[in-house]
Amino acid sequence: MYYYLYKEVCGTGSYPSLIMGQVFGADDGRQCDLGVARYICKIHGERMAIQTSKDRGWVMKTIAFVAKNKSGWRLVTGLVSLPFFVLVALLGVGAAWAGGSVPPGANPHLLVTPLEVWENREHWLIIDLRDRESYLEGHVPGAIHLGDRGHKMLREDRYIPFYGDQDIDPKQGKLIEHLEPRPVAELEQVFAAAGVTREHTVILYSDLEDTLPGYTFVPFVILEYLGHEDVRVMDGGIENWWAHRLPLGQGENRLPPSDFRARLQPQVIADEAEVLRLARFNPSYLQDIGVNPYQFELPQLVDVRVDVEHSGAQPAPPGHFLYDSVIRTGRIPHTIANVPHWQQFVDFDSLRLKPIDELDAMYGDLDRHRRTIVYCYIANRASMSYFVLRLLGFSDPAVYHDSWIIWGNNPRLPLVRDPGVEIVRTPTAGGY
Repeated sequence: MYYYLYKEVCGTGSYPSLIMGQVFGADDGRQCDLGVARYICKIHGERMAIQTSKDRGWVMKTIAFVAKNKSGWRLVTGLVSLPFFVLVALLGVGAAWAGGSVPPGANPHLLVTPLEVWENREHWLIIDLRDRESYLEGHVPGAIHLGDRGHKMLREDRYIPFYGDQDIDPKQGKLIEHLEPRPVAELEQVFAAAGVTREHTVILYSDLEDTLPGYTFVPFVILEYLGHEDVRVMDGGIENWWAHRLPLGQGENRLPPSDFRARLQPQVIADEAEVLRLARFNPSYLQDIGVNPYQFELPQLVDVRVDVEHSGAQPAPPGHFLYDSVIRTGRIPHTIANVPHWQQFVDFDSLRLKPIDELDAMYGDLDRHRRTIVYCYIANRASMSYFVLRLLGFSDPAVYHDSWIIWGNNPRLPLVRDPGVEIVRTPTAGGY
């Protein structure tokens, strides 16, 4: 039996009410927009209020839980008092429980709730990754801004050459905006200008527009690539903050510039050479010359695109704004799993991540102790899946940042498709 707590801002005063309810599994519960937990049992449609005391720092709370006996479910309540710091601890434990059983070695602290951000807003450095106009209209109190949408500040344009007859045609190609990470020195300048230090606990959040395609998670990957050791993401973005009815900050927050210096972690971003070695791995040849191919611990290559991309039926997600920017369809040889990134969301309304045990089941066939490389079309969805792998405790995850838009445009690089797949070249509306 699990308990959870969540916070709801009251109409009077700045001290919120805290609500405690019974958490069940997804089969028994109902989705709750305001809860830290994904699912709760709504007891007679009532919520139990817990009032905090400003003067004593103690909490008088009504505990509601459901016990099961021979006559079925029954409601049990009680009134107790606890020091506030104990309540805060319970908040964290409850949130973790509500997210499902935590796999050994997982990092559930990487995904934070709005309530955790509210409690720690004066201690954490919060970065709003939305556009500047949205930020100025209202943001998480204390949040800073990088100057533009986060992924745009951290990436630069890249020219994609198109090939003709196996050679680059200098007359054809396409300049694609914000496609590859900026040079390390420029990334250092962005974070230094914003006042970010390596000592900060950095919280990232954006909105649904950024979260669905994975843009929210690009700065997470880049900060880990730069060697920052404590970066986290607020689940559900600003919409989840609004759902909790937490207060908004106004105006712009600025920090003094810092001396941000990278401690580069190059293994976070897999390059073409590494992926090509894996794609060209030929176990049959090794067996023919008397070498056991299974003695090599190869990286695990995971495609996080949708099924029509993975099969080779379409070059990009239906309706994608870069649908016509790749000349080949298919997947990279020796891709061992297809885990579409959108399946990691609870739903498309909130875009919150599924409980950690459900995420773990999606990657259950993979070895979390082996290097695991994820790729998609332009590395946004792969950035989200990288975050999930870190959440689950994979020891050596990586993003193939070039992804399919580079691989698929180079006929010198090998690919595979599903047998008999029919390639569709007409983009359909409704994608992202």
